Amino acid sequence: MNDENANCAHDGEEYAQLSLLQLPVEIFLHICSFLDASTLVHRLSLVCKQFYLILKDDALLHMWKARINHIWPNATHTLLRPAKPDKLFWMSSCFAIEKQIALWKQQDSMVKLRNRNINPNSIRSVLLMHDATACVGATGTTLFYWKLPTRERISYAIHIDFRYIGQICELTAIDNTIYSCDFGHSVKSWMLTGTDLVHLRTYDIKMRNCQTCVSSCPERALFAIGSEYGIYVFDSRSSNKPINQYRPHNTTMTALAMNTEYILSASWDGTVSVWDQRAGRIMKSITIPGRYTVPTCMSMRRDNWVCVGDTKAKLHMLDPKNDFELVKSYSTEHTDEITGVRLMRGCLITSSIDGTVRMSSLTDPPRPIATLRSKFEDILSMDYMNDTLAVSSLGIEIWRPKLTRSFR
Repeated sequence: MNDENANCAHDGEEYAQLSLLQLPVEIFLHICSFLDASTLVHRLSLVCKQFYLILKDDALLHMWKARINHIWPNATHTLLRPAKPDKLFWMSSCFAIEKQIALWKQQDSMVKLRNRNINPNSIRSVLLMHDATACVGATGTTLFYWKLPTRERISYAIHIDFRYIGQICELTAIDNTIYSCDFGHSVKSWMLTGTDLVHLRTYDIKMRNCQTCVSSCPERALFAIGSEYGIYVFDSRSSNKPINQYRPHNTTMTALAMNTEYILSASWDGTVSVWDQRAGRIMKSITIPGRYTVPTCMSMRRDNWVCVGDTKAKLHMLDPKNDFELVKSYSTEHTDEITGVRLMRGCLITSSIDGTVRMSSLTDPPRPIATLRSKFEDILSMDYMNDTLAVSSLGIEIWRPKLTRSFR
């Protein structure tokens, strides 16, 4: 071998020994820019201590923000940003955004299940339970439980007739316990087992009136019922009597949302009322803009925003960190009343009477990610859990990822 060939062989040996560990940090990060956030956070950062320290460095705040700006260029992130964003926030947000876009942009990666209701009444409320492996619906005077199949096929629900005094209007849950309210004067709790619904308790409200909506706060084991004559707050761990009650509206309520600090109620009077649970008083009343506009549904994020949907297919953003100020209102691509809204870390989900579910970005204004069209003519309620979406009408439809279930 001559000297020239020997030098080439020597260089080749040195080149073969190069690895990602020997690259300058700038080049390593450039390579990282071609990988999705999930791979960086949950795989590459676990390879070795050096990768972990590089990817966890506080100086990389700009990298995560740049990735989000690349997904949604020329957009402001008012709906995404908390009061004091940090590197961990932007990193987790980037991961959540990329995950939701990957889920819904390619709908062929989703499996769709449908269970048509044999009851002539529409299913007014739907809940996903047990990490989205089960579904509970309310129709007429009947609850039914649907254990979602492990294969990509239809599995029929078990119908359970509980002979309510009035029609069931809405459901909520704390852990494995479901709370149902009806157009009569009772509220009932049910334990969801692996195969059945077991009646636990009846919460009687002495004044006979129409219960129209319900919400819960699992962190405090509280749930609240909205009715014609006010809001009744119950502690699920104590007796069947309300621990608090108040009347924020003079008309029937349409929706409730609650967390550890506040209870928000929407009404046919076109307002959203904020009850401060610690002070025990009504803190504020917000009028939803638009003539004859009625707020119909709400989603409240613990650390960020409140999103309100209305009968005119608009969304309204309230800022809890600024005295629940009505910050902005957005028109959506829905053509009819919004029946459900979920304000997620990675996207905004809305359902409508027009029979569609729309995934939108958390930008100002929200930008469309994907649109799902139900086989039913309208959508009356919606729930989302563990990357699984459920909507109800004359039956229940489920969208869930193919790759996150073991089809055996």
